[in-house]
Amino acid sequence: MPAFIANYKEKVLVSQVKKSYSQMQNALKLYAAKNECSEAACISDTNGTDEDITKKLFESFNGGLYCNNSSNNKECKNYGIKSNTPTSNDSGTADYTDSFTKPFFISRDGATYKARQYSSCIREATYVKKDENGFTVDEDGDGKPDTVTTTVDLCAIIYFDANGLKGPNQFGADVYRIDIRSNGKIDQGSYITKTLSDDKLYYTPYNIGDKINK
Repeated sequence: MPAFIANYKEKVLVSQVKKSYSQMQNALKLYAAKNECSEAACISDTNGTDEDITKKLFESFNGGLYCNNSSNNKECKNYGIKSNTPTSNDSGTADYTDSFTKPFFISRDGATYKARQYSSCIREATYVKKDENGFTVDEDGDGKPDTVTTTVDLCAIIYFDANGLKGPNQFGADVYRIDIRSNGKIDQGSYITKTLSDDKLYYTPYNIGDKINK
């Protein structure tokens, strides 16, 4: 019986993910058509803000609830997002790795959407190096975290959570992202691609605070 329930819940969530993804794609196409753009990625503007791009996406949806930074509606609640697999916060326990913070909006069927706009598309970015479990890497033992500098091609990110606050609020389960590149193309990522093609979810469930060994 537990396996049957788990399979049923997965099927429901897959259906919600596919619907949310389709609605987002339709909204991007509608925005492009209204603004006579050749690419749906034209919703991104490096002169704009997170709120600008999120509002543009919301206005291409058929209603819903928009949550700006001052919204105090109980549904406009910021919440954490878990990574695809258990990831440490360096204390040896699993933690959130991202978040849904205002501004965002909630569609009529309860999915949450937000967008992050960057001021430039191609840029150098420096990250603290982490191992596969999320622990900071210090290979030379000098007490300072190792860093990695790389060239990033990322104009904007659009996130969606297929069932909002209901959970599990985890990448590869109910949460996904698409990346908008400098060439006007949209990279939808491996998690959503596999879910759309296989009708399955690809993630490792975990709880915040679970112990992770280094």
